Amino acid sequence: MSEESNLMSELWPLAPAQATDWLLELCGDGITGFMPPAMPDAVWVLNAMYEHEEGPADVSYHEYHQARLADGSVQRREVAGIDLDAVGIATGGGVGRAHYPGPGWRRLRWAELARRIGDPVVPECILEGMPG
Repeated sequence: MSEESNLMSELWPLAPAQATDWLLELCGDGITGFMPPAMPDAVWVLNAMYEHEEGPADVSYHEYHQARLADGSVQRREVAGIDLDAVGIATGGGVGRAHYPGPGWRRLRWAELARRIGDPVVPECILEGMPG
């Protein structure tokens, strides 16, 4: 055995084949890797959002962004052939964690937004199957 393969086995020791049986049961055939099962149709949104201290505006950032796309002042965003502007909502925060935009802006909590528009924080149908 070469010195290089000894180094590899020290960094990543071989695991018994049975160690991934649970993945096979959960995801099916894993010849080239394991794809997790389909996600439920409800997700938790973890990003922070901010609104101007003067309160909500008449136009959302998404509407503003769509108008800029229409007049050609910004380019469409595509990732792996998917037009993000066609399938998503523009939040103005970019991809990843939202950062404090600076003076004049305040953090808007999701619970506050839900109360404002009359929606529950967690839809009733989600709570039905929850333990507790």
